[in-house]
Amino acid sequence: MSGVNLDQLHRSTLGIYESLLEQFNPGLQRLVTLGHSYVQAFQALAATSEEYFNALGRMGQQALHTLSSHSLGDVIIQVAESQRRLTNELEGMFCWFHGEVLREMEKNVKLDKDFITASRRRYEMEVRSQVSALERQQRRSRHVDGGEYMHFLQQSQRDALMEEERRYRFLAEKHCHLSHTVSQLMNKTGGGLQQRVEEWIDRVGATRTPRPRTPSRIEQTPAMGMREEERSQQWMGREEPPLGRLPSRGGWTALPNCLE
Repeated sequence: MSGVNLDQLHRSTLGIYESLLEQFNPGLQRLVTLGHSYVQAFQALAATSEEYFNALGRMGQQALHTLSSHSLGDVIIQVAESQRRLTNELEGMFCWFHGEVLREMEKNVKLDKDFITASRRRYEMEVRSQVSALERQQRRSRHVDGGEYMHFLQQSQRDALMEEERRYRFLAEKHCHLSHTVSQLMNKTGGGLQQRVEEWIDRVGATRTPRPRTPSRIEQTPAMGMREEERSQQWMGREEPPLGRLPSRGGWTALPNCLE
């Protein structure tokens, strides 16, 4: 095997260690930092959403005690309670994300820098030792067999590649598990919530009944009568988009105490 190929193997192995130290570990640290920022933002969102749906529930209680909107008040209360239950479900997911993803990545960042640095140092020391032995053999005019050195370089490269693969596999597995947790939550809450939403929409729609109208002299003026009817329809909600067809701006979540 030529010296050029030996040198390529050596440089390739050093490049793997350098990539882990200068790219993977800093990237993992950035993920940890961003993850903590995500959790903090979620805490603020959760607090605001709790206040919002508490206020919504109080509005529902007000409607519940009216003569006109008792059934609407009941729907509003159920919606608010449903959102609070969903928040509780999401708390478990964020506990898992914090404990099983963020903490594990943070722990590995602290340990891995020293481990990879030591592994590279041992490799470089062994390279120098074997190169020195080969040079001594050459000075003594002995037959130089670089087979052992080649085997060492090849095995060292395989070891470095395994270390690199192990770290990316850790990252992939953790986030596959995160996606699995999210999927389980959606399967658990999605179907039942969809059924309840359809029921709520039907109940709200049932309140859109025609109201009796008393003819008056105003209606003798067609234009004026039409304007009055349009205003009445707007207050009755006939110009509003149907429930369930409003554009969504994404979900909301809440943060458990275990993340504090």
